[in-house]
Amino acid sequence: MRTLAFMSVLLLSACERIDYIELVPTEVVFKAPTAQSWLEAKCMARNGARAVKAKVGWSVVDPTVAAVTSKGLVTPVGDGETEVIARVGDVEARAVVQVIYVDRIEIEPRVLTIKEGAESAHVQVKVFRKNGKVLTDRKALFSSADRKIAQIVGDNAILPLDPGTTTVKVQVEGATASFDVVVESDKQKK
Repeated sequence: MRTLAFMSVLLLSACERIDYIELVPTEVVFKAPTAQSWLEAKCMARNGARAVKAKVGWSVVDPTVAAVTSKGLVTPVGDGETEVIARVGDVEARAVVQVIYVDRIEIEPRVLTIKEGAESAHVQVKVFRKNGKVLTDRKALFSSADRKIAQIVGDNAILPLDPGTTTVKVQVEGATASFDVVVESDKQKK
């Protein structure tokens, strides 16, 4: 009798029923090329039992956007949107993967002219994806080549100090651009 019960349990575990797959998470957004995210595929039966021995096959619809390992580790490849598919037999689930890279940045004005001793000034930075859409959720980092002429203060404001010209580099993730800052002498200042 024990042998029969043991064999029944063995057969049930070998033939785990899979009615659907739950993917966790169902959406992944990558904003950096070094990012990675694990997807977990929960193979489930209608009665709520989880098939723990199911062998999940992983694939990606567009391999130019993302890649997935045989264990469910997703990595970005290039800007765009795709889906990762988890499949067991004829049952599958899909997770949306968005890769949103910064392609380029634009700065206005290209030359900022301010007088020494004046209030700090700002430039406008626009961040673009490869598809040309503007990204508004990215932070720019500014650095001045000559901090004796102009320094970066507060919220990327340019503070003029001494007369001269310097270059300010702007970086948003992997994209960079620069602009010139000309600090004119305040002739009234003695």
